[in-house]
Amino acid sequence: MNKKTKTVHLCPQCQSDNVQIKAWVKPNQGNLFADKINYGEEVGWCDDEGLPTFVKITEINADAKVIGFQVVGEDGTAQEGKIHPDMDASLCIYNLTQARKMLSSKNGNGQWRLLTIWTGDIEEPIMMFKGNPRG
Repeated sequence: MNKKTKTVHLCPQCQSDNVQIKAWVKPNQGNLFADKINYGEEVGWCDDEGLPTFVKITEINADAKVIGFQVVGEDGTAQEGKIHPDMDASLCIYNLTQARKMLSSKNGNGQWRLLTIWTGDIEEPIMMFKGNPRG
């Protein structure tokens, strides 16, 4: 059985699909798209992290959606592979506001990063919020 997939643009750092890229358009022709985008060559923007990034294109399960966020150790630091001390457990999923608060907490010390959690990433996740994950 073949799974259906969809193509998405992601932030390679946090895996968020809430990204922006620059594109050339023709403003006198209804903003018609004018040229291809050289992915990996132009800096884009991750709205969830609030940082510049090189946007990547990937295929994911067609039913996948963002369900929340975690804060995990930055690669190459002493915290790599760990969850943030303010998280209750590795199965816990937070909304973006909660995750950003962890990143800016006294425990934040620059060794932590945002991680977007998609459906299927964590078996039996514990939701630590209600409503919109980006709320």
